[in-house]
Amino acid sequence: MRRSLLPAVVLCLAALAACGPDGAPPPREAATTADPWAHLPDLPLAERDGPVVVWTGAEVLAIGGDIGEACPPSADCARPNEAAADGAALDPATRAWRPIADAPRPVPAYSPRALVGAELFVVVDRAVLVYDLAADRWTTLPRRIDSWYQPVADGDRLVLLSGSDENGARPDLVWTPATKTWSELPDDPLGPSFDRSAVSTPRGLVLGAHELVADPGAGANPSYVEAALLDRATGGWRTFGPSGQLGAPWAVVGDRLIGLSLDSSDGGGDPPGDYGRPVPFGGRLDLATGAWSPLPDPPPPPAAGTGSWPVFALDGGPLVAGSGYLYDDATARWREVPRPAHGPARPGPAVWAGDTLVVVTGQDDGRDWPGVRTNEVWSWTPAAP
Repeated sequence: MRRSLLPAVVLCLAALAACGPDGAPPPREAATTADPWAHLPDLPLAERDGPVVVWTGAEVLAIGGDIGEACPPSADCARPNEAAADGAALDPATRAWRPIADAPRPVPAYSPRALVGAELFVVVDRAVLVYDLAADRWTTLPRRIDSWYQPVADGDRLVLLSGSDENGARPDLVWTPATKTWSELPDDPLGPSFDRSAVSTPRGLVLGAHELVADPGAGANPSYVEAALLDRATGGWRTFGPSGQLGAPWAVVGDRLIGLSLDSSDGGGDPPGDYGRPVPFGGRLDLATGAWSPLPDPPPPPAAGTGSWPVFALDGGPLVAGSGYLYDDATARWREVPRPAHGPARPGPAVWAGDTLVVVTGQDDGRDWPGVRTNEVWSWTPAAP
């Protein structure tokens, strides 16, 4: 049993700040007093939590999600929620929703998904569901997979990545829709590992993982994230040096990977902690140079009651949303994400629809938990910095 790498103490990363070319830290941008959010028509389905939300290039899809008795935050509920199989598509230009075909089985909240060309792949339990955008039709891949596998879109193919080697190594699978064939990724050089994830970049598929040791995260040595890049043409791997980061989900911005997390951990225990210092979860990896670096001039995590909205959306191009901020890596600027004036307290899943951030569903404060769900939909097109 491995120790969780969730931070025991949340600390400011200002000590790791990087300055701009003139030696001064890049400016931060506060949210304006005017509400930048637009309230779009509500999702026209039963109220739910965590639908699978995807931008197809023309529409925002919202599929499934939990519709049963809701579980309060931080509670340990006895049974999982009932999930929905229905879905709808939103055209942001016309602000109109339309129904889409029901999935062949219920899709639980926040089910992992990947869009490859005109097909959406959603992993539910041990099945891979496939939604054909043009035909509005669902099928299921003729292969059962282990529940550890996570879908990753890599060009014109689907990679099913094994999330951990803790119960034995499993091959990373590849499904090529054009030929309807299965293959396997070449063995990676990181060795036995856990918390394995991958992201597709213009330079190749990048694998991130933590070394599988007896008690990762314990003692004085942090379990840093490691990375390797797979060259699609040669099938060869390139590794990178020590990261100095505990790891966060990556966004691809040009030749950089951005792990947008403002949290850190000292390893727990009495101050200054087992590590003797705060170690950041987030940071950057430059694929061209192979250099790891901290997030530049990171702001402190937003305090409760400040009005920031913890929207999470990575695949937006130049802007990344997370930890209550928008981050622009080209300018190293941070901008707080404000809560809509009449929006729910907690945002649901979000996606970048071009340069517009779209949030589908949310949760509001209330006396009984089934009553806090909302199917509200909000959009924001941030102005250029």
